[in-house]
Amino acid sequence: MKSWHMMVALAAAAVLTLTIGLFPARAAPPGGCPQAAFGFTTAERDLMKSAVDRAREAAKAPGVVAGVFVPGRGSWICVVGLSDEETGRPMNAADRMRVASITKTFTGTAILQLADRGLLGLDDPLSRYVDWPDGNAITIRQLLNMTSGIYSYTEDAAFKARYQADPTGSFGPQDALDIARAHDPYFAPGTGFHYSDTNYILLELVLERVTGRPIGDWIEDEIAAELGLDNTSYPATPALRAPFARGYDATPDPGDADAARDVTYSNPGYAGAAGAMVSNLHDLRIWAAELARGALLSERMQQERLRTVPLTPGSAVSYGLGIADVDGYLGHNGTILGYNSAMFFLPETGATIVVEINRSDLETDHATPLFGELAKVLYPDR
Repeated sequence: MKSWHMMVALAAAAVLTLTIGLFPARAAPPGGCPQAAFGFTTAERDLMKSAVDRAREAAKAPGVVAGVFVPGRGSWICVVGLSDEETGRPMNAADRMRVASITKTFTGTAILQLADRGLLGLDDPLSRYVDWPDGNAITIRQLLNMTSGIYSYTEDAAFKARYQADPTGSFGPQDALDIARAHDPYFAPGTGFHYSDTNYILLELVLERVTGRPIGDWIEDEIAAELGLDNTSYPATPALRAPFARGYDATPDPGDADAARDVTYSNPGYAGAAGAMVSNLHDLRIWAAELARGALLSERMQQERLRTVPLTPGSAVSYGLGIADVDGYLGHNGTILGYNSAMFFLPETGATIVVEINRSDLETDHATPLFGELAKVLYPDR
C-alpha cells in the first residue's frame, strides 16, 4: 500500500528527555553529528549516528534532522547535510518541512474536538454532512480509522502523474473526491482496513460543514495556537515560511539516478487535510507527546482515539482515530513529494523520536525505518 505516508513501512519499524529547550542546531560537518547530546552512552550515540548516516545514504537525501528525547536518560539531536543544494545552505533543526500525513493527527484531533463539543457524533453517518455513495453506511469513526473502504485518490496512477508533473498546479478537495468516486470501494464499510487519504478529505468537508470555517484555520487556532506550536501551519499557498528546508523529488532521472528535482513549492490542495501541513523538529517533539497524552480532548475522547484496529490480523501496527500505534509507540509518519517524516512517542517511558528528510517521491519511505532503528537503540529488547 503506497500513499502520502507509506503506512505499510510502519510494520517494518515495529521491531523496534531530559526536558531541555530545543535550540537551533546547524548541520554538522562530516563526523560532527550530534549537535546536541545530553546523556546516553557513547555506544548509543554512535549507533544512532550510524543509523542516520545509513538512512541519508539510502534516501540520497540532501539532509536529515533527527531528535531522540528520553526523560531522565538523554536528549540527542542530529542535523546532517543541506537544506538547499543550490546555495549550499546547511540544514538547521529550526527548518520547517512538509510533514505530509502527520497532518492526519491534527485533522483527527479537530474532528474529536467537535465530538467533544457535541457538534457531531463519531458514529454519525457521513451522509448527514456530505453526499457520498453509501454515505448512510459510512460513519465518521470509519473515516478516521480507515475502515470505510473508500478508494484512496492518491493511489490513482493519473493523479500521481499529474502531481509529479505539476506540483504547483490547480487541485482541490473536489478533484480528489471525483477521482475516488470513479473507483469501486475496497470493501463494504466496517469490514476491513485500507489506508485511504480520501477519508481525510471527506473529514475536511465534514468539519467545514459543521463549523463554517476552513479546516486550516481551525487547526491553527484551536490546536497549534493553543499548544504554542508557532512553527506549525496549514499553508494556503505553495510557498513555505522561512526558515525552511527545500524539498527534492527522489523519482529517478533516467540520465542521472542521483539527480534531484527541487519540488519545494507544492500546492497544498493536492494533500488537503490528509497531508498539507508544515512543521519542524521543535514543534513535532511537543506535538508527539501532546497527541499521545490527549491534549485538548476529554479523557473519554482520548480513549476513543486510542481504540485501534490492526493493519492486518496479528500485526504489531494498528490504527486509531488519526493516530498509529507501532508496538506501543503512538504517532504518525508522512511521505509527500520532496519530504519524508516520522514522529512517535512511547507513553510508558516518555521517549520521543522525530525524523525529517528533505528528499522523497510518492513511493518511498526512509524516515520510518530510521525511526525504527533509533527506537531499537533505545530499547534493544523491545
